[in-house]
Amino acid sequence: MSTPILEIRGLRKSYGALVVADAIDLSLAEGEAVGIIGPNGAGKSTLFNLIAGEVAADGGSIAFAGRGITRLGQPARTRLGLARSYQIPRPFADMSVYENVLVGAMFGAGGRIERPAVHCAQVLARIGLLDKANRLAGSLTLLERKRLELARALACQPRLLMLDEIAGGLTESEALDLVETIKAIHAGGTTILWIEHVLHALVSVVSRLVVLSFGKKLGDGAPQAVLASPEVREAYLGNEEAVA
Repeated sequence: MSTPILEIRGLRKSYGALVVADAIDLSLAEGEAVGIIGPNGAGKSTLFNLIAGEVAADGGSIAFAGRGITRLGQPARTRLGLARSYQIPRPFADMSVYENVLVGAMFGAGGRIERPAVHCAQVLARIGLLDKANRLAGSLTLLERKRLELARALACQPRLLMLDEIAGGLTESEALDLVETIKAIHAGGTTILWIEHVLHALVSVVSRLVVLSFGKKLGDGAPQAVLASPEVREAYLGNEEAVA
């Protein structure tokens, strides 16, 4: 059996009496696409922050590609091939689109890229932003900023790409457009872990859903089976019509 690309065991995090990650176990196979859902405050973004190394865990372990990374900081994890996007895009607004992607290629990839300029052009073409390469990032539309988030993460040459509500705030057509790009990224072999409230976008890509509620893992399995669970409906979806 191959080593999981990501393996989390007993991950715990608390802020005083508030438990935001309660002994979470999670394993991802290389090449898998997994979605994470749950109500607001369920601990989804905290889990991402723990995996990415932005906050330190109180207990448990995280392994990436067979290597323990629990004590590594975010820059080291990124250089190993773990990259993420943010719910609210955070580009360097006064830098060009190209320069934003170049930052990822130069610093996030850990020196693995021999021809950064060529690599960045290829990433921008793949994401659909090559014609915007010389525009200031601060002038982009929301959809373009979401695409830039993807491009900056892909510039790091990730083995695991973590997406935090990347479809949030987009129109129906914009979300569908972005989903096609994510499908192509996954088809190229990149493992994806994706937090999303736009369920139809999420289930069109992922083959597995993980449900969090109050810091605990409530469900884990095939999307339709998870969404049909009475526990999940009660904790997250609220009613049957939400997934009809």
